[in-house]
Amino acid sequence: SPRGLVPAIRHKGIVLWESLPVCEYIDSVFGNGTLIDRTDPYQVARQQIWCSHCTDRIQKKYYQALNAQEENDREALIEEFFKECRVLSNEMSNDGPYFNGKKFSMVDVALAPFWQRVLIVGPHYFDLNLPKESEFQRLDIWWNAVSARPSVAATIVCEPRLISSYMDYYTDLATSDAARNYIK
Repeated sequence: SPRGLVPAIRHKGIVLWESLPVCEYIDSVFGNGTLIDRTDPYQVARQQIWCSHCTDRIQKKYYQALNAQEENDREALIEEFFKECRVLSNEMSNDGPYFNGKKFSMVDVALAPFWQRVLIVGPHYFDLNLPKESEFQRLDIWWNAVSARPSVAATIVCEPRLISSYMDYYTDLATSDAARNYIK
């Protein structure tokens, strides 16, 4: 990638980077558009809105909480993170385990790698416990279904690696794009 980012893809002379554009490209070229129903403009827009919510609101608040050096700041940011998770959960279909119900979608792809980090890194570094509310029970149902998919299971990162790679966020030394965009 021109910016040194991962993931990146080179295909037929083009180079793309950033997770969601790479996923959309792969889905369009190799997956027959199964993650986003491009015949329905509303569903295209809805997927984009909720992918953005995952990135710009949920992930941002989580990384800010992870990076917060003052306990009061961290607690406030965790509450904001929980609020954004509730918003997403309330938009999830009840017709199946995935965001869109029975159909695995781009929103599931956008949230899955990050959610693994929530479940492993948060409890390790700042004793993050997800609430026992219905919205978080719905997210648990979602995670169990998503993480059981072979395509997702093959990308699960081992716990010790995740924990060590997030130490810089917790100690306010992170220099990644996420740190620059969400924290600094």
